[in-house]
Amino acid sequence: MAAENFDVDDLDTGEALEALRQAIGADPRSPQDPEVLSLQELRTAEAVFQPRNLDYREGEHEAHVDTLAKAIGKPENPRYLEPITVWWGGAGWFILDGHHRRLAYKRAGVGSNIPVRVFKGSLEEALAKSVSLNSKNKMPMSLQDKMNAAWRLTARTDYSKSRIALECSVAEGSVANMRRVKRELAAQGRTADQLLEMNWAEAQLTAKGEEKPQVDHDAETERRARGYVKSIARALKDRPHRDPEGFAMALLMLDERLPGRLLETEAWADVRVGYIQNQEKLFEDGDY
Repeated sequence: MAAENFDVDDLDTGEALEALRQAIGADPRSPQDPEVLSLQELRTAEAVFQPRNLDYREGEHEAHVDTLAKAIGKPENPRYLEPITVWWGGAGWFILDGHHRRLAYKRAGVGSNIPVRVFKGSLEEALAKSVSLNSKNKMPMSLQDKMNAAWRLTARTDYSKSRIALECSVAEGSVANMRRVKRELAAQGRTADQLLEMNWAEAQLTAKGEEKPQVDHDAETERRARGYVKSIARALKDRPHRDPEGFAMALLMLDERLPGRLLETEAWADVRVGYIQNQEKLFEDGDY
């Protein structure tokens, strides 16, 4: 496949990994290591090299990119950020760490001479490096992201428990539990690529022979929801995260019926169930 037509961002993790393996097999030797690349030359494979789950963090994502874009400044005289870490993936230079910086350069209108730092290694080593670098990134990983990152390393590398725990900022006991789940899934005939397609919660359920409950969101409802997400994130950025009390009061002021109606929706079913379970636990513990 020609490099200009190589696009893995619409593929799931297993398909993206296989596409990268084929690309490396066809062109394993990278050109001379660059110190700068153009925006066009910076390729992404987020299913493989972006360990954060940004699906429900759009506001934080927007705020982070916006802050970086302001730091870059005017395109005619930009201030360049820390180099983006890239890896030769056969069909071009792929970002291991620096996805937000790439978006910030694009938002700032800077398309050339972007500083990069080259990482050399196998596909599995590049995967591990992306987890390690992103866990130390300036946009903090949630605990769920850290556990998922540790699961990715457990699933695809032979790193020691202590190394995975250090790289992902999780407990060694958690990694030991992941190794046990990995063995159980392997015994079920699951491949390494299939393990990588699961997040940690899904891996645990699958090991027990259970499946994650599927919420049947109407496609049209989801399309509208994504539009709302982008509008809210662009307008408010991360302010709802920084001031949840004020945001909650704003929703109440908008319409006092709205919070109750939100809790009754199918989309918020997990929130409702979690709240009920928490209240039941408090009652059982006598903490009420």
